[in-house]
Formats: sequence, structure tokens, C-alpha cells
Amino acid sequence: MIITCFLCLIVSVFPANVPRPKLAHLASGDVEISVDGAPGMKVYDVMYTIKGRTHQGPFHQGADGRWYHRNHNAAFDGQSKIEYTIVWEIEGKTVVSKGNLQPEESGLVISPPSRVERSCTRVLRDDFDGPLNTGNWDFEVSMYGGYNWEVQAYVPDTRNVFTRNGHLFIKPTLTTDHPNYNEALLHTGVMDLKQMYGYCTNADRYGCYRNGRDGILPPVMSGKIQSKANIRFGVVEVMARIPRGDWIWPAIWMLPRSSHYGAWPRSGEIDIMESRGNTIANGNHGVTEVGATLHWGPDAGQNKYSLTHGVLQGDWSHSLHLYRLDWTPTDIRVSVDGRPMMHVPIHQSFWQKGHFSGGNIWGSGINAAPFDQQFYLILNVAIAGTNGFFPDGWHYDTAKPWNNNSPTEPQDFWNGRGNWLPTWHGDDVAMEIDYVEMYQC
Repeated sequence: MIITCFLCLIVSVFPANVPRPKLAHLASGDVEISVDGAPGMKVYDVMYTIKGRTHQGPFHQGADGRWYHRNHNAAFDGQSKIEYTIVWEIEGKTVVSKGNLQPEESGLVISPPSRVERSCTRVLRDDFDGPLNTGNWDFEVSMYGGYNWEVQAYVPDTRNVFTRNGHLFIKPTLTTDHPNYNEALLHTGVMDLKQMYGYCTNADRYGCYRNGRDGILPPVMSGKIQSKANIRFGVVEVMARIPRGDWIWPAIWMLPRSSHYGAWPRSGEIDIMESRGNTIANGNHGVTEVGATLHWGPDAGQNKYSLTHGVLQGDWSHSLHLYRLDWTPTDIRVSVDGRPMMHVPIHQSFWQKGHFSGGNIWGSGINAAPFDQQFYLILNVAIAGTNGFFPDGWHYDTAKPWNNNSPTEPQDFWNGRGNWLPTWHGDDVAMEIDYVEMYQC
């Protein structure tokens, strides 16, 4: 609707210097429309019709300089022509181009500008075109829910972390759907992750072994993977669709490989994307909102994340969007489809920015500290938690089944499944990822 009204205000032209788009029908079933990049050109939006259904969505600029739009819900047969309308900006002027395309039709070739390759080295590219490459990723195997007391167990199970048609899925499932568990065993059985999977990555807060007689076992199993690659300054791109379903908490984020400055949050945390799967969360704070945050401070009680936080509103759960981190010694930026979500200019030290008292725990080095160390990438889908990410006082589409001060949060959450479970539908509850790319700059 927004683009339709926008187009009414602009004269449709197709100047000779506008490159012709290319249409591809990918092996995954996705429709891809791409355009060669050129200096002074931005490609904003496209509208097109397939089998009588109108589709609309943004472009993002890839590391190769080309502009891409992808749609995995188009039901395209791979043969028919499609009519399109694209909104561009060329040398500061808004331009609308219209036409039709057939799959694999080549466009005008223009040398793209170098965006990421500026003295940068690619350290990771994963398109998930096969089983998960464990040469790129490590699994988290633990019931440790952080100091958030999340209610999931992270497991290396193909029900929870799997690839299909060139996409990665990180999907929460009910523990009672696992062949080793049922409702009774949640209360009387044992979850011994070392015995089940041969190893456990974090024993803190009963992360490796629990007995249902001491309190309900984690009622949900989910996935969390961590990149083997690290970067210290650079670029991260993740093309992803976020999940839908009450109390689902997806995240694309980074932690330091070595806690050089001490325990969290002294050594920093970079959250590229977090969201809530609820349809309604105090208005527009649910699935239609994504956020980015830096966490930093001398201790958890002095975490100044509120000074380095940003959000964007939109429809993030029905199609793929590009989440991008640009990290330099003087700026940390996060964008979605090229739209700025968080910008933290580094004109002074974070110690000065936080107005902390005493000696600077990050020393007298560069102002970017603690964000001057090697960080790795994390992809996960968490459930619930008591840290306030799902505040008690908010209005939700279904009643919140636990209180953040409750000592029986996992049981309270499970007892309320009659309300939240109907909002969990198939793979909609999964975070779906097309590709991941990391550059060291």
C-alpha cells in the first residue's frame, strides 16, 4: 500500500543509464531479482505479480556490489514472465522503472563499486547448500539459559538445527516430541546431555544434568550455533527471516572469543538482531520490531546498553531481510536492508560515554574498547526468560504464563501451553537463514 501510493507521486521513466534487472529461479525455490550496482545508484523496492498475487519487498546490496531481492513465498514456476515496478535513486533523483522479465535474463553489466572488499578479507561465507558445515560452526549443548533463566535446552539435534533447499533453520520444538521424553518424564526423568550427545558445553546453572524431580526439565529444545571464525572490526551480513510464535526470542549476536577485559559485560556484546515472536507485545514491540544493542559496562548493574540501542518497525517474519553490522574503530552501525537501525559513533572512550567513576577498566588504548577484540557470531532461538525481555506489565496477545520473579518459571511456562502453543505453526517458529558472511577489515 505504501509503495503503491508512493509510485503515484513519481513520473515513471527508464533512462538509458538504468541497468536492466535479472530474474533467477533459485534451487531453493526462491525468486531472486538482482541489479548491477553503480556509483550514485540505490535500488529501494520492487513490486511484481506472480499467478495473480502481488509481491512487494526491499532490495539489499550484497558484498559483491549487486542489489538483491529474494522471496521464498512466491510459488513461482520458473518459466513465466513477470511484470515489475522498481523504485530507484540515481544521482539523487527518484526513478521508477517498469518492465517484464523471464528467468535467467541477463542485464546490462556495470562494474560494481567495492563495498566490503576495501582491504578486507572474507573469513566466512556459508550458503547452507547441504548439511550444516561443522567446519564453520560449533553447537551449544547445554540447558544453561544464561542469567535470563530461559527455558530451552540447546541440543545438536536435526529436529532443531537443519538445512533445507539452501537455507538454515533453527527451530524450537517441544521436549515431549523427542522420542526419549514424554509428559511424565518432564517431572520424573533425567536430562543428561553428556550421555545423550557425548558432550556438554556449559555446566553453569545445572546446564549439563538435571533431574525432573528437582523441578521440571526444560520443556523446549532449540538450537544455538557459534562461528569458528572471528573478526576484530569488519562486516557481518546475515540474510534471515525471524520466527513467529509467543515467547520465542531469536538472536543474531556476537561475543568476544576471549574475555580480555573480564566477565560480562566488561568485555562487551554486540547484538545485531533480537526480536519477540509474539504478535502483540505492548503495541508494536512484538514480531514487527527488531532491535540492535551494544552491552558494555564495569558490571551487570552498570550495563549502559540503553545508550547504544536502536529498533526498526516492519514485517520481518514473512520474508528474508539483510541484517548487517559495519564495525570500525570509529563507528559501529547495524542496518536492515540498508535502513539504519543503530549507529554508535566512537568519538570518545566508552568509559567516558558511560560516565563511570574510578579508573578506566579498558585502559588507555583506543576508544573502541571493549569493542576492539576478536568477536565470533552466534545464531540462536531462545524461549521465555526472567530478565525482563518479556516485561510482566506489558499487554500481550496471550496471557504471560510466568512472572519474572517466579522461582517456578519453567513449570509456569509449560502450564500455560494451552495459550501459547496454538501460536506455534510449523516452520514459522524457526529462524530461517539464507546465508552468513563475515569480513575482517
